[in-house]
Amino acid sequence: MRPCFHFAPSANWMNDPNGLCQVDGVYHLYYQYNPHGPIWGDIHWGHAVSRDLVRWEERPVALHPAAERGEIHCFSGACCKDAAGRPHFFYTSVGRQEDGRGCVDGAEQWFAEAKDASMDQLIRREGALTERSHGDMKVREWRDPYVLPWRGQYLMVLGGCVEGRGSVLLYTSPDMRSWTYHSILWQGEQADDIPYECPNLFPLDGKMVLMYSPCAPVEAVVGVLDERLRFQAEGREVLDPGGRNGFYAPQVFRDEAGRTILMGWMPETDGEEAARRRGQSGQMSLPRLLSLREGRVHAEPLPEVWAALKPTTGPVGRHFAVKLDVRRDALPLSLTILASGDGREKTVLTLTEAGRLTLGLGQSSLSGAPDKSPIARDVSLARENELFLAVDGTSVECAVNGQWLSGRAYPTQADAGGLAVEGAGLLQARMGVARE
Repeated sequence: MRPCFHFAPSANWMNDPNGLCQVDGVYHLYYQYNPHGPIWGDIHWGHAVSRDLVRWEERPVALHPAAERGEIHCFSGACCKDAAGRPHFFYTSVGRQEDGRGCVDGAEQWFAEAKDASMDQLIRREGALTERSHGDMKVREWRDPYVLPWRGQYLMVLGGCVEGRGSVLLYTSPDMRSWTYHSILWQGEQADDIPYECPNLFPLDGKMVLMYSPCAPVEAVVGVLDERLRFQAEGREVLDPGGRNGFYAPQVFRDEAGRTILMGWMPETDGEEAARRRGQSGQMSLPRLLSLREGRVHAEPLPEVWAALKPTTGPVGRHFAVKLDVRRDALPLSLTILASGDGREKTVLTLTEAGRLTLGLGQSSLSGAPDKSPIARDVSLARENELFLAVDGTSVECAVNGQWLSGRAYPTQADAGGLAVEGAGLLQARMGVARE
């Protein structure tokens, strides 16, 4: 089922958001894309544009692998603007492993710029950052550059694995072309050979936030970056427990209004066979507006999301969003969504008095293909709490006081949909449904 207010390409495979930026009022979303089928492979950069981060126009593929240069995949990367506001793009170039250019060993970091103002085509520039920058240090699965301006220079973070430990590596440059390896900025404690993917490093309300995807739920670390570019952590949290069951590989960018915005990939969880039947796999999360509150990353839906919906007090189907004002002394609260008329299919979201938020997927589908494992997290509660829920076809995104949980549900019955609330905690509901 196609989403109405989340981006998904019209066909084929998509994953990580790449190169997020806003230029001359237009938002640009690039993303990992296989133009030849609905499963992973032959990775290009797809492209879509929007004026409001909700309504998207799909554009031509922006970046194709350069076969003549031994490239077979254009892996994830980011965009950074220079002092004049001109966007520059960075991505991981991958060739064949047997040629020493695979994603495990031999990847390179390449640079590109937009061919013209449409930004529909990205043109590679000469020069590349290679493993030689590390000297004798060996980095496996080295990928996903993210670049930011910092105190008169530019910083780049890359993910990988060093001596079996997931790592985020730091590089510096005066001009975004000549890069020097600086240090391991952050590293896991366990030598489990699991790389850290898609790192982001960005300022937020006077602190620095390091975000990364450790092949598990996305983590965020809040701290400071000192004069010697050492990251001093002050707090660490799971950003969204969905992981590869609902939310992975997010990217952060700052728009022209100065807002810090995050978007992530919402993977499918119903398998390759279902993707082949559907002809498409993957979508983007809603854009989330970031801030810091009490030392934690707080995220809320953009006002544009509500502007894209129409208010309703009547029944809803499979495409709606709702905000509930909930008193703590009225918990527990249970919301039943995507339920069939005969009750055989239903997805249940619960919030307990102790702050346990759970997306129950055990009865979400009569099909045996989808992953029906519950997704849960603990949230901080106050006397008055705001719960946000967005259901868009098969995607479910929920936030309590700015702490998010995302997942996928695949009801098979045509009448499955709607929302039913159990519990006395509902003080006020603001609801919107997707416009026709």
